[in-house]
Parts: sequence; structure tokens; C-alpha cells
Amino acid sequence: MEDEKRQDFEDIAIPHFNAVYNFAYRMTGNKADAEDIVQDVFLSAYRFFHRFQEGTNCKAWLFKILKNTFINSLKKKNREADYLRGQGARGKGQGLNSSTHQLINSSTALDEGFDESIQNALNKLPEDFRMAIILCDIEGLSYQEIAEIQECPIGTVRSRINRARRFLAKEIIKFSHE
Repeated sequence: MEDEKRQDFEDIAIPHFNAVYNFAYRMTGNKADAEDIVQDVFLSAYRFFHRFQEGTNCKAWLFKILKNTFINSLKKKNREADYLRGQGARGKGQGLNSSTHQLINSSTALDEGFDESIQNALNKLPEDFRMAIILCDIEGLSYQEIAEIQECPIGTVRSRINRARRFLAKEIIKFSHE
């Protein structure tokens, strides 16, 4: 039974490993953080593989796990930073975005074949916008799949993608004039 589960997992989920890693890397901007998140994603996916509905989009299922893992890792980093500052609890006005910007600003490496100006512009986007644009324009998912991953209406996905594209266009033009 366990051998059958492992084989099914290898056949269905593992082919999406590179896409999951690329998505994690685009979200974190850091290879080490991406590798950690991907490891957590595949451990969770294997552990809960019995919940995956065969015949549905495994890539979208893995991306949803990645989204949740990414958010949980940001929350953990926030708690750790609070602890190190001696606060013990998150102060008012500090939300997920402040930790996201810390994580993004600490990024060091960009993988080959992806223009640095584009990655830098992506890093400036709020995480929901960045996630939507990556899932749509890089990973090629449909608006419906993105809505399911982000757990929001399709109209919100369309709005995020539209706003992200406009922002990226302005950033890239600004970068090209420097």
C-alpha cells in the first residue's frame, strides 16, 4: 500500500517539481528559502496525498500548498524577528507585508535566464499581486486555477494581474532609463 502511494506520488506530483521550485523562487527571491519551502511543500503533499483528487490539477494543488507554506514561513520569520527584538508579540502596524519586504530585500541570487530587472520589479509587488502574476504569466495557469489557489474571486485575480502588469511595465521602463 505504501509503495503504491509512493509510486502514485512520484508519477503525479514529482513532474511538477521544477515548476514548484520556480514559483517558490519567484516568491522568495532567494534560493535557500525557495529550497526550504519546496522541501516543506513536497513533504506536506506526500503526507496528505490521500486528499488529492485524482484527475484534478496536481500542479495547482501543489501551488496552493506552496502558497500556504510561504505565508506560514513569513509568519514564522515575523515571530522570530519579534522575539529577537524582545517584543514577544507583533506590534501594531506590523503585518505580513513588512516581513515580506524584509525577506525580499534580503534576496541574493537570481537564477539564469530571468532578467534581473524583472525579478527586482516582481520583488516590489505585494505578495498577492506577485503570486497572481507569476501563476498567470510565468506558470500559465488559468484565472480560475489562480482564484482557487489564492482563495479569492476571479474578478480579484483579474484586478491583481492587471495592476501587477501595469506596475511591472512602469518599473521596467524606469529601470531601462537608468
